Amino acid sequence: MASIPPLGETANATGSCDITGSCPFLLSQGNRVQIRLQLYLLRTVEDDQGNVNTEWIELPAAASVQPEQVLRYTLTAENQTAEDIPNFILTQPIPDPVVYIPESSVIDTDAEITYSIDNGETFAENPTVEVTLENGQVETQPAPPETYTHIRWTLTNPLPPTAVVTGQFEVRVQ
Repeated sequence: MASIPPLGETANATGSCDITGSCPFLLSQGNRVQIRLQLYLLRTVEDDQGNVNTEWIELPAAASVQPEQVLRYTLTAENQTAEDIPNFILTQPIPDPVVYIPESSVIDTDAEITYSIDNGETFAENPTVEVTLENGQVETQPAPPETYTHIRWTLTNPLPPTAVVTGQFEVRVQ
């Protein structure tokens, strides 16, 4: 799914991918922005000397994953126009069978990173929830990672012509 409005308006691109292997895929909106979503698996390997290393391997379209495995979603957007795209926003749902790994979201340009815990209705840098304590008092606390439903990168500057931006985040399979 991608939604890219005409130039001059807010641009909002949304990608989605489930953990059963519907990745990678490519989206294009009227030859304006091309979006690619890739899924990687963190794999631990031991070399001939017994050293343990980790590596990210891209998952094929028909991959299956196991509980407790760590995955990395990589979302790449390319401006395929000769014009800046102002107010560009990249939004990625977090599939139900995975949990976001805190502080793993990054993007390779200046952007505000925000999260939703209400299926993309609202976004905040540090989402919170109200918790009722044993004494009946209600307290606001940081939202637990398992409540995160979406990640959003809002670019600080317009997306320049032919520019490519890449956002990524990690999750743990439940």
